Amino acid sequence: MAPSRSTETFMTSKQSTLLWRRMWPFALLCVLASMFWLLLDRYPEIDFTLASDAAACGFLAVVALVAVLLSRRMAISPSQALQSAIAGALVLAGPTAGSFLHASTLNPSSLAIALCLTPVVVGVAEAVTSDVGLSNDALWPGLAAAAGLLLVLPSPYLGDWRSDAAMVLAPILTGIGCVFFRRGAAPALSRTTAGFAGAAMLFMLAAGIEATALHTRPQISFAATAIDAILSLLTLFALGRITAGQYTARYLLVPFLLLLQGPLLLHTLLPLITWRNAVCAALLLAAAIKLLRSNSLEKVTS
Repeated sequence: MAPSRSTETFMTSKQSTLLWRRMWPFALLCVLASMFWLLLDRYPEIDFTLASDAAACGFLAVVALVAVLLSRRMAISPSQALQSAIAGALVLAGPTAGSFLHASTLNPSSLAIALCLTPVVVGVAEAVTSDVGLSNDALWPGLAAAAGLLLVLPSPYLGDWRSDAAMVLAPILTGIGCVFFRRGAAPALSRTTAGFAGAAMLFMLAAGIEATALHTRPQISFAATAIDAILSLLTLFALGRITAGQYTARYLLVPFLLLLQGPLLLHTLLPLITWRNAVCAALLLAAAIKLLRSNSLEKVTS
């Protein structure tokens, strides 16, 4: 007997509710990440440092540990904790590779283009760590997004080795971290706690080395720490609910939302809407939708 219309409507509503529960941290992360430039434009004195990153991740690690202890879900082995700590550190520190290398010539547009290739790294990493071969569907979204951004952003400057290394390392470290964080078998809260702890230790080590080399004290801004904490919390919270490939759509949707904000904030469409902007927006949106609709091996087996 075919299901009734009321049953189909109930199932569709239930699926929509479950989808929203999985995706809302990711959606909030993309919106906030695309709008923080407004805050920085209003308060340019906010200084993001490695010490601020360390403080934010350390605070989140303590809060997450308390939540784990209260929930009594400590089912995580030392090897799983180490894997999650390393993976979390790569996910949170990967996009800030320029800060670790003191790449002063690395501009945000070059970093955005580089991070668009993160889905490619995820596709390759998943193919290498599984029995499923590499498919074109894992490659074209990132490549299409990078090509779209090159239509509207200046070409990356390749004259400084620090900036060059940061642009190479940012998508590689982030992509590998996403894959291995999702491959963890421990409960999501335990993996998240270990991820924050690993990132805090990495940022703390880097901040200590920087302060020693420059003979200064680590500078911590409360505003920067708060912003880093919000973004870091949403990052691992979102990654714990969706696949690695779906998460990397973040690096396509944030530029897409930034591209839309120009006409909306200035209350004008011309001359901001050009064929380059239109093609870039179409490529970013199409690639992001493809990633969000993808069914990776990790999604099936996790």
